[in-house]
Amino acid sequence: MRSTGSYLTARVLWLMTAGASVPAPAAAGAAPDTAEPLPEVVIEGRHEGPRMWTVRSGDHTLWILGTISPLPKKMVWQPDAVEEALKHTQEVVPAWPAYGIGANPITALRVYIAWRHLQKPPDNLPLSQTLPPPLYARVAALRMRYAPHDNKLEQMRPMLAARELVTRVFDAAGLALRNEVQQEVLTLAARQGVRVHQDKLRIDDPVDVLKDVGATPLASEVACLDAVVTLLETDLANMQARARAWALGDVDALRQIPHADDRAACIAAVSTSERVRKLIARAQDDWLIAVTDSLARNRGTLAVQSMDRLLGEHGTLATLRARGYSVEGP
Repeated sequence: MRSTGSYLTARVLWLMTAGASVPAPAAAGAAPDTAEPLPEVVIEGRHEGPRMWTVRSGDHTLWILGTISPLPKKMVWQPDAVEEALKHTQEVVPAWPAYGIGANPITALRVYIAWRHLQKPPDNLPLSQTLPPPLYARVAALRMRYAPHDNKLEQMRPMLAARELVTRVFDAAGLALRNEVQQEVLTLAARQGVRVHQDKLRIDDPVDVLKDVGATPLASEVACLDAVVTLLETDLANMQARARAWALGDVDALRQIPHADDRAACIAAVSTSERVRKLIARAQDDWLIAVTDSLARNRGTLAVQSMDRLLGEHGTLATLRARGYSVEGP
């Protein structure tokens, strides 16, 4: 039962911290986009992605592989630079901690029951009766364009409908939400005998966490869905361009392509409780603690992190520079 409980809790934490970036909600009543679906982004051949950043403290080096999501779903990644770095690495730090709820089967069962309850829409109403008519029309337009045979959407609560829409639209556009790059790094590390610094974000009260998320106000869930719909209506071509630029290692293009970087609506929707807010903060802070600790202990460390968190004046790279580390990158 441990794997079931961890999986269910991780699904909720995806909504909190690892979902698609979303802009501020559109004005009510915005007209749905009626353009034809974009062609798939296809990246042929083997590609390494961008060069890694290097962070140095004396003779200790941290290599950081920046990733993005989504990426081209048919991309074949060639990790030559990562394999070379692993030869000089004693530890790998993944982008996110693992999730654990303990081994108590009763707790896992309660988590499962709470998760099943969480999936039910508010008042068991279909989406058509839950959403404002203008927003529902935009959702219906996206569904008809990208998933005309997906009837599950109508029976989902707004936040889960948002995830379903993202998955379906990305798939039609040749994009993959799941980050396979990190998994490849971990596989290569295991093959070369490099240890993985895998922190576990222990959730002592997973049932209460799910109950807190289930108590999200309907208005907040609607705002999250509205923001996701806006993202899919207006930013899909940019996401395809960013995915292509990452695969080709074009960091200059990545910096120049407009990027909807504000996840405030969906994060706010699921973080109305102090318990959930603390979990989000812990998941975000633990990585920086782990890499600075590993950098101090090891001559070589390899880390993976989302470029959204690395770049910008308040990003992790800026934080490392402010702490006195030497940071170089593409």
